Amino acid sequence: MSTARFRVTEHTIPACHIREYAGSTVQQEDVLHLHVKQYTPHTHRSNPKPVPAHAVTLIAAHAVGFPKELYEPLWDELLTRSAVPIRGIWIADVASMGTSGILNEDKLSMDCSWMDHPRDLLLMINHFRDQMPRPLVGIGHSFGGTIMCVFLRLLHSSSSTNPFRANLAYLHPRLFTAVIFLDPVMQRSPPNMGFGSDPPGPVNFVLWRDDVWPTRAAAATANRRMFKNWDPRCADRMVQFGFRDLPTALHPSLGDDADPANPPVTLTTTKHHDVLGQIRHSFDIRTPDGRIEPDRATHADLDPTLSFLPVYRPEPPRTLQKLPSLRPPALFLLAGASYLNLDQLREAIRTCGQGVGGSGGREKVKEITLPKRGHFFPFEIVGETAGHCAAWLDEVMRTHYDAERRWNEARRGMAKRDHLVLGDEWRRAIKPPGAFRSLKPRKDKL
Repeated sequence: MSTARFRVTEHTIPACHIREYAGSTVQQEDVLHLHVKQYTPHTHRSNPKPVPAHAVTLIAAHAVGFPKELYEPLWDELLTRSAVPIRGIWIADVASMGTSGILNEDKLSMDCSWMDHPRDLLLMINHFRDQMPRPLVGIGHSFGGTIMCVFLRLLHSSSSTNPFRANLAYLHPRLFTAVIFLDPVMQRSPPNMGFGSDPPGPVNFVLWRDDVWPTRAAAATANRRMFKNWDPRCADRMVQFGFRDLPTALHPSLGDDADPANPPVTLTTTKHHDVLGQIRHSFDIRTPDGRIEPDRATHADLDPTLSFLPVYRPEPPRTLQKLPSLRPPALFLLAGASYLNLDQLREAIRTCGQGVGGSGGREKVKEITLPKRGHFFPFEIVGETAGHCAAWLDEVMRTHYDAERRWNEARRGMAKRDHLVLGDEWRRAIKPPGAFRSLKPRKDKL
């Protein structure tokens, strides 16, 4: 489906080899694939032909369980509002969700790590690098925001009894020139899930929801009743891309009363993979006497200090902890009525980028809160969301373009030999071996 202002190209590419959790696939050698959409702007005032060399490429990540196409109205609005020329926008369904989930449904099993999608996206960028020169800007919604941060933060923990205190390697701190987080899932404690006196949360609803409707029209009515504040453009795309006709691997029968010309539908992302995208089980980590002993072959990323529930999600607290080292300038666009713990995130935003390896923070990090708006505001106030993103992008890219100009001017004066040899400053800083040669002690004559 085409948006009003873009030419849409679809791609299918292999996902990263070896998934974070062995249980993510039926067989560990199964090859998963990603369904990718590339949005290339038609001729527009901010995107004249030919495309300027400094045009921006956006790499996007969607929310758990919601198809990537829901963001097409946001791309349309962003293009019209941004003074920065946009070369293209790329977004892929997570391997277990959306159209990617359909491609992989015979290979997927019951586990899911958020760490896999950043690696998949890095493969995508390398694969299509000729179509996405610098600068790249990341934009992610909900867990997609965390994925964008993981992109820049952490790949692997060194051996340690506590993975949250381990030395973490950076996957690619300089990949993005800037990042935009739309109500990202970054918090120490998990959201409410009905444990104890807590009220239920999204995961409770998803696990127990209906997932088959007699017709697509019935599914559309149910979805619009549930998300009554959505922009009609997003609601329409949910009807088209958020549901799929039966039969499927999960629901192989149409039913006796079904009309093959107007068949029942189910969720494109199964509710089971929606749940797995939100939370991971830690059912068997306690000994009979109550001690926490996770199996390190399967749950090495579980922090014992956060193991007070039979489920967990390792990526949000780990990402929150590393925000001080975030390298690119960042916009946090938050929902004032989000179900997430905003107090924890705001506390981390105050030090974002100010640690070793970070951007420096302060003017490089901006927080905007949308009062009374919920977690799905990108599907509700599409124009306002795009306006905030465009205004910040225009500001931060001016700084980037100025830094690029200074860099290029300095490099322009270098001769060919300057790229082949170390400069004189190296010899002034690094002393020759002879400078450290000890004089032999003098022997006095007797």
